[in-house]
Amino acid sequence: MQREKRNGVWRMLLCGSKRRKMSQSMIATSLLCVLISVAIAVCAIGYFTFQLVVGEKGKARVDVLQQISDSNSVNRTNMVKAMDALYEDFYDDLTAPKSEKSSCAIQMLLEQTDRQFKRIGMDMTIDILMNDRRMFSTDPDENNLKSLKNTYWYIKHYSGETDTSWNLRFWDVDDISTYGLAYGKTVYAQDGKVVGMIVLTSRYEALFRTFQKLVSDGVKVYILDRNGIIISHTNPNRVGNWAFDMKTFQEEYGRNTYKIIQRSKQKILIANYHDASSGWTFVEEQNMDELLRDGLKTVRNCLTIVLLGCIVAASIAYWRGRRITQVLSDFTDEIGDMSVEKLSELPVKDEYEETYVLSTTFNGMIHRIEELIDDIRIREQEKQRTEYDFLQAQINPHFLNNTLLSVKSLIAMHQQERAYRMMNELVELLHIPATPEIQFVPLEEELHLMRSYMSIMNCRTEKDTVLICEVPEKMYGIYVPRMIVQPIIGNAFFHGFAEMEEGCEIRLRAGLRGNALYIEVTDNGEGIAPKRLEQVQSGNYRSGRLHHGIGLRNVRKRLQIIYGGRSDVTVRSEFGKYTTVTITMDHYRSIPKREQGGEINEDHSS
Repeated sequence: MQREKRNGVWRMLLCGSKRRKMSQSMIATSLLCVLISVAIAVCAIGYFTFQLVVGEKGKARVDVLQQISDSNSVNRTNMVKAMDALYEDFYDDLTAPKSEKSSCAIQMLLEQTDRQFKRIGMDMTIDILMNDRRMFSTDPDENNLKSLKNTYWYIKHYSGETDTSWNLRFWDVDDISTYGLAYGKTVYAQDGKVVGMIVLTSRYEALFRTFQKLVSDGVKVYILDRNGIIISHTNPNRVGNWAFDMKTFQEEYGRNTYKIIQRSKQKILIANYHDASSGWTFVEEQNMDELLRDGLKTVRNCLTIVLLGCIVAASIAYWRGRRITQVLSDFTDEIGDMSVEKLSELPVKDEYEETYVLSTTFNGMIHRIEELIDDIRIREQEKQRTEYDFLQAQINPHFLNNTLLSVKSLIAMHQQERAYRMMNELVELLHIPATPEIQFVPLEEELHLMRSYMSIMNCRTEKDTVLICEVPEKMYGIYVPRMIVQPIIGNAFFHGFAEMEEGCEIRLRAGLRGNALYIEVTDNGEGIAPKRLEQVQSGNYRSGRLHHGIGLRNVRKRLQIIYGGRSDVTVRSEFGKYTTVTITMDHYRSIPKREQGGEINEDHSS
């Protein structure tokens, strides 16, 4: 049993549970490093690319809108100044009562002003719409003037809802050259009544060519006036429509900045620029997917380079690590192939400091383990011998003392014949070696000793107890610890037959159950009371008689020292009828002659 414990501990120290090889761990570590590096690279590159593309793109779009606003500022300023001059020149005629003379004056002044505009290089169209249904225009196409009357922003002037307005006018939606920026101003009479409006339209193609380029890039651009009315849009059908409450627009999107929003499952970058002088807000909407396409391509290229670099670095690290750990792998293989039954030194590996220390330390450990194993073996044998000697020594003095006292009493009572028989049986028993060393005897001899012991006990107790032996002769040669049955038979006399004068009978059986040898002793005595039987079976009992100081505990301890395992003593009894005590010797085997005396051989242990 002790040797198997040592072997189990040694296997646990050397081998342990099945583990991965160091090279496998290095591969896993290298792959883990690659994955971590790639993950970090993806996060870093993705984050910074997103910030760069979105941030820089957003700022750039605001700058573009500012440039569009600036490029339109000169034209808008000229238009405002021209409008002021027109308003002053035409005011008297426009506010005069309706007459043929006033109409002619307005038409003549209009033609004169048109010639002046062309002379100074200002390509502008002047339209005058009176509330009394008179219309004047420098544009020969009257349809354009009529279409102007159908616009929402004209109605706002007609009703006096607004004083000035800016809007995009177009004569042909598909032809950008027909687009024009219109500036309207309401004409009020002296009493504050609206009499008409003047519309000044400038063919400013540069602004809208910029829009056209943005549209070709998939961008939506529009201009809002201070009231949130769309005065210019890359989609002409939106012009003149109300789009935002400008206070809400400023709170949600800010001013002169950009913001990313979610719209129809798409991310949209909205940039805006507010021109304080005109009150216009230039707005651009761009799809983020299109915006980030180039950025994602850059990210992909960067990640490819990072991944290749990580793979190369991991391969180099593995190759270098493999060379270093090969020595340790060889060292581990040599230890793993070493038999636990025969430990041997390893050759000292001095290529690296670590392997040199490991090999020398391992060899020193081997020497120390062997010394400890020898020391443990010696100490264990001494401990078992000492304990067994103590148990065995409890039997002989106790038994001899009681027997000699009985002989002395018989002689004093002049019962020489009984005393003579008792002395003869005692002499027979004394053929047993007197030393307390552990010894084994054949079962046949143990039965002979028990017969002699029973003869002595019959003389002492004046009982005629009968021993019935039901042991097959083929088992007579089996070796058992000497006097192992004696305490059981003694208990039968002292307890089972204490109140019986005749008819006492002890039945002894023996047999094999698997790899266990059992000896069963049954007496027909008074049995054991249930409460007392429970105490005896659990081992929690104390004898009330001086001559019962050893008994079952002694037998149990001896069995555990010799055999271990499930070796034990069990008791079955029915009060008033019988008691059966079974001795079980686990992992039993026959004992060669060389082991019949002296030390306990380790092969009998579990």
